[in-house]
Amino acid sequence: MVKTLNTVLSPVMANPDLLRSPATVFVSGNDDGAKAVTRELLRDLGWSDRSIEDLGRINSARGTEALILLAPYLIRSKGFANFALSVVR
Repeated sequence: MVKTLNTVLSPVMANPDLLRSPATVFVSGNDDGAKAVTRELLRDLGWSDRSIEDLGRINSARGTEALILLAPYLIRSKGFANFALSVVR
């Protein structure tokens, strides 16, 4: 089992180029092979390797679930628009 794409709105999931700047998509899972397949599928959707952030084991998905709690507040303050989070290094 692999968890991903739970911090982006559905239009952005399949077309990350809708955003003005690159977003980060998080990947959590216990099986390295399954995560490799997931990364390949994400690349097929247009996510770059630099945008894919492997958080480790599946229990890390709890953290990404908490991130999406920001969505209703962002929508209320900015209006409904395509958005996603980005890890900046």
